[in-house]
Amino acid sequence: MAIRENFISMAPDEESNAKVSLIDQNKTLMIDQYTPNVEAGHPELVEDIQNIEDAFAHFKPSVEVDFVDEDGGSVNETLKFNELRDFETQGGKGRMVQNSPFLSGVKMKIDVNEKIQKSIEQNRKLRDILKEAGSRAELKEVLQAMLAELEA
Repeated sequence: MAIRENFISMAPDEESNAKVSLIDQNKTLMIDQYTPNVEAGHPELVEDIQNIEDAFAHFKPSVEVDFVDEDGGSVNETLKFNELRDFETQGGKGRMVQNSPFLSGVKMKIDVNEKIQKSIEQNRKLRDILKEAGSRAELKEVLQAMLAELEA
């Protein structure tokens, strides 16, 4: 059974593999906000938070991020966090990537390029075509014609 209430990092949680351990009911958990929209030295006392879900629901953590796309342009996005798993990246498979349209798009392009590279490495005829400049140009023309047909 997963630990759901009153926890702090230390023992493994079965669901998320996060390290958590119970906090006694007579203890106070101090949660700090690490986003740019908080004034330093003015903590907010909130007494009705009983577990981590309540803390996320109350504080609604988010951060604005400026990404740089492949053209050098800036893409502004607000990342929102509703639970601890939203902070996971896991090599592009975590929730942070899934919850971000920009990062999801980048991950998709990386995956497509990896599949194409793997296909080229495994296809002897295609490798031979790509080695010769003349046949490479012909392949490029055929692919461009196919792309134009798909776009029409």
